[in-house]
Amino acid sequence: MALLTPQLSPKLHPATLFVSWICFALILQAATMSLLAGLVVISLLLAATLAPTRSLRLLLRSRWLLLSIGVLFLFFSPGEYLPGFAGRIGLTYEGVTHAGEQTGRLLAILLSIALLHERIGTPGLLAGLYKLLGPFPWRETTVVRLMLVLEFVEDKRVTGWREWLAQGTQADSAERNHFALFMPHLRRLDVAVMGGLAAATFLFVFR
Repeated sequence: MALLTPQLSPKLHPATLFVSWICFALILQAATMSLLAGLVVISLLLAATLAPTRSLRLLLRSRWLLLSIGVLFLFFSPGEYLPGFAGRIGLTYEGVTHAGEQTGRLLAILLSIALLHERIGTPGLLAGLYKLLGPFPWRETTVVRLMLVLEFVEDKRVTGWREWLAQGTQADSAERNHFALFMPHLRRLDVAVMGGLAAATFLFVFR
């Protein structure tokens, strides 16, 4: 895999934006119900404004995952039963709360992924991941496989999972031999932003 280094850009490095998404995902896990609701609403508004097509496509492809998580927490969380018919079919206050929390977290994560992808594109995602993986010997293989997955997700062809796996196995070595990745410079500003985000997230999660 060849690395191509472009000129310096005033924009943040894709790795910095990747770290910001990771920090956002961690904050979601520790957020209170009210904060989580606010983050979900903000994510929905931003996604509808900045990345409507990509966000809708990702949510449609994830609808069964969202539904499964909601149903599992809704009907299988022990606690105090709701009054009336809802309680008779097994719904509890805790189940409704947990279902809302987990579905909201997953929804915000999916929307933020769509926003990140829309902002930096597939090359940016690959460059950011490549930089974050650092010295790991398997980072090239990981980046190439991520590229294949993203191409599959963006492709509208209908294909079976066996065909997909077979194509991925065959294409992995071939793509790795001629794949060129544009790698922007990681500047002091990027390092400072990533350090600040990591510190703020640590303080929030372990407060």
